[in-house]
Amino acid sequence: MEHCPTCETRFRGEAICSRCGTDLSEVLAVEHMAIVWCHRARAALCQGHLEVAYGDAKRAVDIHRSDETVQVLALAALACRKFDEALALWQEIRWG
Repeated sequence: MEHCPTCETRFRGEAICSRCGTDLSEVLAVEHMAIVWCHRARAALCQGHLEVAYGDAKRAVDIHRSDETVQVLALAALACRKFDEALALWQEIRWG
């Protein structure tokens, strides 16, 4: 998270927004779960479990779409020979 979803102030790493007092702990927990699934996908890719990696990466993106999760999904899609999806994800990463 780069900004508070309530007031748009820059996120400073705290669970409570320093400007508006919004509790950000649930948002942070969701982002953390996406990172967990992303790490699982990377590990599965390294072990050659391509479909598992793809499924885990898809979950990560579904939970929280970030540059990191989209990159891992693009790699997993490429490894699973889902070329159209891999290309679309790469273009999303490249061109934002």
